[in-house]
Amino acid sequence: MRKTIIILFILLNILWPNLSYGIEYSYRVAGDSQFPPYEYIDAEGVYKGFNVDMLKAISLVTELEFEFLPMKWEDAYYSIERGEADIIQGMKESEERKGKFLFSDSLLLNSQSIFVLDNNANINNERDLEGRTISLLKEDISYNQIRREYNVEIIEYESLDGALEALLNSEVDALIGNTLTVNYLSKERNSIELIKIIGDTLNEQRYCIAVDKNNELLIEKLNAGIAEIQKSGMYDSLYRKWFGAPIKNAKTQYETLWKVTIVISLGLLTLVLVIQSFNRKLKNIVDIKTEEQKVLINELRRYDKLQFMDKIISSIAHEIRNPLTSIKLYSTQMKYKLKDEEFILAASEDIPDEIDRIDGLIKEFMEYSSPRKAIIESFSLYEELMKTLKLVKFHIGNVNLLIDVDKSYYIRFDLGHFKQIVLNILLNSINAVKEVCFPTIDIRAAETEDLISLSFNDNGCGMGKDDIQYIFEPFYTTKEYGNGVGMFVVKQLVDENEGMISAISHGEEMGMSIILEFKKGECNEE
Repeated sequence: MRKTIIILFILLNILWPNLSYGIEYSYRVAGDSQFPPYEYIDAEGVYKGFNVDMLKAISLVTELEFEFLPMKWEDAYYSIERGEADIIQGMKESEERKGKFLFSDSLLLNSQSIFVLDNNANINNERDLEGRTISLLKEDISYNQIRREYNVEIIEYESLDGALEALLNSEVDALIGNTLTVNYLSKERNSIELIKIIGDTLNEQRYCIAVDKNNELLIEKLNAGIAEIQKSGMYDSLYRKWFGAPIKNAKTQYETLWKVTIVISLGLLTLVLVIQSFNRKLKNIVDIKTEEQKVLINELRRYDKLQFMDKIISSIAHEIRNPLTSIKLYSTQMKYKLKDEEFILAASEDIPDEIDRIDGLIKEFMEYSSPRKAIIESFSLYEELMKTLKLVKFHIGNVNLLIDVDKSYYIRFDLGHFKQIVLNILLNSINAVKEVCFPTIDIRAAETEDLISLSFNDNGCGMGKDDIQYIFEPFYTTKEYGNGVGMFVVKQLVDENEGMISAISHGEEMGMSIILEFKKGECNEE
């Protein structure tokens, strides 16, 4: 009863929107608009990168809110000083800069490396650069150092990608640039196997988040978020996503060869002594990591549910208006028609029906909003699908919704999870078709011997071939203001219920399909 009252209060505030709510402060985050894979605007105009995903993850575990402001690096550097931003999301730490900024715990160690073609046997260390031609990013931090320490010809390029292209085309003998950025650009060009690193790294520095030197409270919150992300394993996932496998290091490979020989010999000698202890510790580590992963996934689910809750409430509010109007009409006329037997009879039949309608809508909402572990049961696919569609009826608008689902199909799944999954997919589809002239979402089901499949097919913006493979990863989105959490949560819920999910893109601007597969259920009616 208490939950019902609370939900009715929320709905009434939507029906009569005369109340105001406070909005938490959103920290302005300045960053480079063209510094892949750290931070950059892609071809579709989406701001993404390792730094962007790190702050999204920090937002998740700390509840800090961020507004991203991509710009030229020289503008980003002075943005805090000018009062245009609160945070610079990626910056090398230095003694000079410590006079202006407070720096977070290190996100990673940033360095530069010397790159040559893999088949170049003439340049194996820094001494071999004598008299060679070097490509370099214009105004690179290492320019003066290279001029001072090496007798080389330097050719500057407007972008690091241009400097890399010069190396791949053999227009220069070597490239000196940011290690991780060159690694990323090489991967994007499918040329990571064509180059290698020689010599020692250059200009190794801590790479951190920067804030105003007087904002100690904010830096403490950011550090707490970084620590939580590293503890949960999310940091490792984001690092692999954006930086992948490193370019081979010729020096490291040579040094490693003899080290490995010694290590293997010693390792074989000690393996028998430590194997039993390792097994005991391994179980404890697995248990801890499993629990941490559960906590992270639950946080992602909660975050996703909050994002969609306002849309669901607005739909329910719209649906409730009709029965409320009917009840109001009966109640206002009641005192004038107490002797009208026909009116009283109609009111006695209609008012309970309208109340049941409201009660049913509230129950549907509560079933979605209440967190629950998976409880597998059999239910009618068609009936529960239609009930779920009512929750977002208001958002469907002018979308042509086609439904081809046999009423005889029963599936085995958690009912609450089923509704959350359908809502996520459907709202994504509605958003994808909103700019289409004839927006259409086609929902259809089919059966095999053991499975029931349910597909959501739209004629919206679709996704590129490079994007579709990441659709179920956390924080990956092609939308300008998307959070990239919803489809990750959907995948987790499907896996928890031993179902299957896949995505097919029919090409950009040609729509896409999301296919769910469920175990067959049975009708429980006698």
